[in-house]
Amino acid sequence: SLSLEEKKSLLGYLSDSIRKMEASATKMTYLEERWMEIKRLMKSLDYEPYIDDQVEIEEIWDICEDLIKSGKIQDTSWAIRQAILQDIIEGEYFDEYGVFDPMKQLFSALCISKKERITSADMCFEFGSGYMKKDGAKVYLECGLPEKYYDYLETCLSRDGKLYEELIMYYKDRDYEKALEIAELAMKKCKENLTETVIFLLQDAESKQDSAKYTRLIKSAKLRYAINYQE
Repeated sequence: SLSLEEKKSLLGYLSDSIRKMEASATKMTYLEERWMEIKRLMKSLDYEPYIDDQVEIEEIWDICEDLIKSGKIQDTSWAIRQAILQDIIEGEYFDEYGVFDPMKQLFSALCISKKERITSADMCFEFGSGYMKKDGAKVYLECGLPEKYYDYLETCLSRDGKLYEELIMYYKDRDYEKALEIAELAMKKCKENLTETVIFLLQDAESKQDSAKYTRLIKSAKLRYAINYQE
C-alpha cells in the first residue's frame, strides 16, 4: 500500500540499518567460521535416514584436520574455545555422526596451555557422561594431577582386576595400608586379571612371615581362573 517514494525511503532505511549492524558486528575468527560449518554439516546429517558414507562426514573430517594444521586456533579467545569444548563434551565427540576421531583430535587441539587442558578435564566431569569423565581423568594424569585420576578410578571399580592393580601400584609407596585394602577387595570382587594382585599379597605375607596367609593365597592361586599360577 506504500507509494513508490515511500518504498524507496523504506528500502534506504533498511539498507542503512543493515550496513550499521554489519559494521558493528565482531568479525568471526577462522575457528568460529569453521565450527559453524561443522554444525551446519551435522544438522544436514540429521535429515539423513542413514549417515554411512555421507559426503558431510568426509567434509567434517577435512575441516577438523585443516583447523588443527592451520595454526589459527590460538587466534580465538579461550572463552569461545571453551564453548566449543563444551559442545564436543556434551556430544561425546559426536560419535553418532561418524566423526569420533577428528573430534577427539580437535578437542585436544583447542587447549593451548596446561591450565586449559586441566580446565577441559574439569568440564568433562561437569558436563560429560561417564565416558567423557574417563577421558577427563586421563587428562588429569597427563597434566601431573594423579590424585584426581586415581580418585576417579576408585569410583568405577568393577570385576576387572586391572583397575585394582593400577591403584595398588599407585598407593603401594604412598599409603601401603590402603594398597592392601584395595588388594583384599580385588580378591573378593574380581573375576579376571588377579595375578599381579595375588603376587603383591604373597609378597606382603612373606615379608610379615605370615605363613598361614601365604599358604591360603597359594591355594587360592591354584584354584582361581583369574590367576595365572605359572606366573
